Order: sequence, then C-alpha cells, then structure tokens
Amino acid sequence: MALFSCFGCAEQSDAGYPLLDGACGEYADLGAQTVSLSQDMTLFVFQDQRYVWLCASLPPESFGAVDLVVDSPGLDAPRNLHVSAQLGEWAAEDENGAPETAESDRWWRVSGWSANPVRFNGYQGEGDRRRAKFIPSEAREFQLSKAHFGRGPWSLRFEFGLVKSPNGDFESVIFPEDAASPLIIEAE
Repeated sequence: MALFSCFGCAEQSDAGYPLLDGACGEYADLGAQTVSLSQDMTLFVFQDQRYVWLCASLPPESFGAVDLVVDSPGLDAPRNLHVSAQLGEWAAEDENGAPETAESDRWWRVSGWSANPVRFNGYQGEGDRRRAKFIPSEAREFQLSKAHFGRGPWSLRFEFGLVKSPNGDFESVIFPEDAASPLIIEAE
C-alpha cells in the first residue's frame, strides 16, 4: 500500500495550477508526485487546499478510457468514476449502475469531479455502417473536489482500457493489480 501526504501542495499565491486538458506536461514544474503505473504510464498527483488533480500519461496511439474506483471519507460507499467518450459515475459495488447504452440518461451525472473525455472526431462509414471516430489521447486527467470527496485518506484503483502495448495490441492496465492494496493518497 502506497501512502502519499500533501505532496505537490500549492500555495495559492505563488504556484500555477494544472489545466484539465489531457496533458501532463505542467505537473513536473508544479512539484507533483509521480507513481509508475506500468512500464509506459506515469501518474502525476498534485493538490492544493480545494482539489486533487490526477494525470496519467498514456503510450502513443492509446485511447485510455478509464474506470477509477475512489473510496474516501466524504463518500458513503466507493464510487466508480468512468471516463470514455462520456463521463459517468455510479456505486462501485453496483453491477447494474453503469449506463447500458450510449444514449442512457445515466451519463454525465457526475458530482465533485471532472475529467477530459476520449476525444470525438467525427464519423466514418456511411448508412448503417456509420460509426463515431475518436482521436488517441496523450493522457487521462481528473480534477477531484476535496469538498465532495472529503479530507483524509483516499483509496484509488485504476482500470485503463484501450492502451496500446509495445506489440501494437490494445490492452487493459490495472493499477494497482492487487485490489487489496489500493493506492492511498492523503487529501489534506
């Protein structure tokens, strides 16, 4: 179990802040803590008095849809924060909580957080074969409110999908692999 305290904390008067743009470039200059998620992926964690930002770099040509399970003092039960082309949130233990279709009204019902979705880029094909097109992502980035999730230890577990492996296949990356040993950050 990894435990991080108020690393990367910013003084509001003299520090910059991350822009929720799906790029992790500014995190090093902000003094963010880093965690290796896999051989090709790094998680940057930065916080100030009100928010925690998470930015996970992705290998080239990855889409990086993600389910982030968060358990924290401000929640009555763990929540699954989902990011793909749409954002969604539901109880982590509720197998029927996820939207069943892309048209479901359960999408975009999120509270206390935001993230950069997988980027839509028009359509390909025609007629019944017309399908949405998406652009690969450089990173997946979250901003989470301490007012919503609470202060104290936050337990995090990531499951990234559509991550391009070195052999060219898409795979899933789960971090940490052992569900019994989540990543713990201390939201101060």
